[in-house]
Amino acid sequence: MQGRPLRVDWHPEDTSEALQAAYLAEQDGRLRTRLHGLWLVRSGWQLNKAAEVVGVHSRTVVEWMIWYRRGGVREVLSYKKAGRGNPSPLSAEQQRRLVQEVAKGRFRTAGEIRDWIQSEYAVSYKPGSVYGLLKRLGCSRRVPRARHEKADTARQRSWKKHVPDSDRVGG
Repeated sequence: MQGRPLRVDWHPEDTSEALQAAYLAEQDGRLRTRLHGLWLVRSGWQLNKAAEVVGVHSRTVVEWMIWYRRGGVREVLSYKKAGRGNPSPLSAEQQRRLVQEVAKGRFRTAGEIRDWIQSEYAVSYKPGSVYGLLKRLGCSRRVPRARHEKADTARQRSWKKHVPDSDRVGG
């Protein structure tokens, strides 16, 4: 299926060489991919072939060309595709309180945190969503190593002292 030929009014400063130089100099991978695509199209490549080379869908290159027509390379580089997402169901004060409770060591599992949020604020989180919330709030997943409740740490230390290094696991 053949579409209509691509017509782009390239800005005079956006020569093939200038776009190639910008592409090679760009450090941000997302922007580098866009510049690579523009350079290939400017060099005479078809949109679908340029998209295949840079590893994106052909519709993405079409979108870049729409942006270019609006404002040139600057416009193409200005778009940030990561959206803001939905606002948090917890207010800033509720989030601060959650961080404080996590810091106190009140919870052992993400499920406990989810249940606490539900009971305190009547806000439901899906089972896996609590991990994303904790990450956004800067809470780390520091947990103590599991120990059996009947473990005798003094006996364990004593035993480790008397076992030759060659007999130790991993030693």
